[in-house]
Amino acid sequence: MLCGIIVWVKMAATSSSSGGCVFERRLAKLTGASRSVRVKTQGEPLYVLSLERYGRDPDFGVHFPDSISMSDSLFDATITDGDCKIRVSLDPSLNRLVHRNTLRCGSVVRNVMFSARDCGEGDSRTFHICSLDVDALSSKDAALCALSSMDVASLAWMGSEPSLVPLRARRSTYLPLWNNHDFTGDMWRETPPDTGEEGSEDELVDDGQPIVSLAELRRRFLSGSRRPRGALCVRIFHKSRLMYYGKSEQSCECPYKAELQVGDGSLTVCVVLWNTMCLDWYRCLQPGQVLRLSRYRVKESYSSRSGHDSEPNIEISLNSRNPTADVAIVPVQHVSPEWSLPDVPHNFLSRQELLCCPLGSICDVIGVVVFVGRQERVRSTDGRRSELEEYRWLQLQDGTSDQPMIIKLFSTSQPDIQSRIQPMALVVCTRLKLIRSTVGRTTTFEYLTNTPLTQVYCTGTASRPVMPYRGLRPVRKFLQWLKQVDEASMLDRVVIGGHFSYPPLPVSMQSFVDSRQGDAGLISGGEMKLQCERLHYRERRRFAIQCTVTAACYHGREDSGRVRYSDPPSAQLSPRVARQREGCVFSMPPYLYEYMLHVCVIAVWLSLQARAFQNSSQEEAALLHQHAHQQLQEEAGSASPTGVSRGGPREW
Repeated sequence: MLCGIIVWVKMAATSSSSGGCVFERRLAKLTGASRSVRVKTQGEPLYVLSLERYGRDPDFGVHFPDSISMSDSLFDATITDGDCKIRVSLDPSLNRLVHRNTLRCGSVVRNVMFSARDCGEGDSRTFHICSLDVDALSSKDAALCALSSMDVASLAWMGSEPSLVPLRARRSTYLPLWNNHDFTGDMWRETPPDTGEEGSEDELVDDGQPIVSLAELRRRFLSGSRRPRGALCVRIFHKSRLMYYGKSEQSCECPYKAELQVGDGSLTVCVVLWNTMCLDWYRCLQPGQVLRLSRYRVKESYSSRSGHDSEPNIEISLNSRNPTADVAIVPVQHVSPEWSLPDVPHNFLSRQELLCCPLGSICDVIGVVVFVGRQERVRSTDGRRSELEEYRWLQLQDGTSDQPMIIKLFSTSQPDIQSRIQPMALVVCTRLKLIRSTVGRTTTFEYLTNTPLTQVYCTGTASRPVMPYRGLRPVRKFLQWLKQVDEASMLDRVVIGGHFSYPPLPVSMQSFVDSRQGDAGLISGGEMKLQCERLHYRERRRFAIQCTVTAACYHGREDSGRVRYSDPPSAQLSPRVARQREGCVFSMPPYLYEYMLHVCVIAVWLSLQARAFQNSSQEEAALLHQHAHQQLQEEAGSASPTGVSRGGPREW
């Protein structure tokens, strides 16, 4: 399956009733003897089956000479008219439709403008969409309803079946639609390249080369010997998430790297998989496995080069050429006791123990999932480019505290597991980092988040059926507590989806300004509108505006006029909704609903009054509203030239 989501739908009878295949009638004008430059469909509906994303390369200007798009992404699409299907590239001017999820799998498109491009191999040509109209009047399942008589997989390709590589860039694989850290597509092998060869395992385990320890290899390298001699037998301790380093000005076809933390009892080093080695081995390698490595390169480690290590260290590079690295997974029965390989290290901490840990501590946790947030994206900037990082919030209960462990989980090396985490599942997260945020002088909020080496294991996903850490004391204690849990009571408290923001906002103007290093970062309403229009699908941003509260409404739990499906936004620390209910939907502009763009607006005064109203009765809310109105008048008289009160608003 290609990158993106392929919608399994059925064939429509619309095109056959209108006189045959739309593609054959229209696109023949682009490939015939009298070739047209462009052709446009006459309002016939076409259906989007899949969307694939990839990074642009230095040939972008050749393929799109008139484009002024600054996006690093390009898109290919598979579309059908009901008789056949075709893969096409999309003009960069259409990227905004994909970014806001207006154009998506299952969309109905009309008035499509096609052009043809030479692909450089004989007389073969590929097709390109210059413009299109998304049928906004069609329902979200219009394609599914229209294509209801035949399996799309049986539809024939117009012409020859396309390859699995992008159409308008020299890239070897596609990227996920919503982040750069997951793998997707059939190019990523699930089994080692040599699996299936008779007797290959025994041959690879004993290839005649002497085994050298990591400590000896480091000593030789630091003494000036740059040619490694001997094979390495190491155990994988940790595996990093995938790193995509492709840039528009670089022509690398497979710009990927991944890191493995390995050790052999004498030393722990980093092993780096480069380029196509990631395609062949990334999904196959897991923590706990034993590897035999040869034909590798040795160089000074990145942490040593950047000055983070007090002593110089080495790293091992595995390349697909110059030289081609030999990698073998050693079966358990072939692991020699003479190698003295250590076990995978763990540092399990309970929720209660986290309270005493210093900021930045690295730990492993185990617990029962009581909250799974929706997928959200936040923009991160590394100084060279800006990209969107995808994450979701989790809450785990381990029985040592009334408060759950809160985890902000970004992408790891297991996207298939992360997407299937459900409430009441047993989850193990390794190599998490403790973040502690202080609000005011005494209030602190703690949560855990990823490191580059974080791994996730979850029941119900066929991951980690054997628990090598089961004998550790914290895990044994948790499993004993788990046997005594009242599942029905816990099930009543679990939540899935909805809005969750953590840490909560400060409760005073002064605390808010202090948290922003003295700069409130206020913007006008017009600026906020422009920023909202630039948001991408699932993107989350916070804006700070200063305004005057002119009206406030109180809504109780039974009121479904403005708050639907869930509670009012009362407690940001622990969402409480019945398990049958999903999500917290508040009054927002229709276009934000349509594209599921989440905007968290921090209205400096409004947030203070709203926080007071949330847990009050209607009578108390009316008194607070009157008191707030008097305070606003008093503060308006002493407002500073910058528009922010000199003394700041009083705390409620």
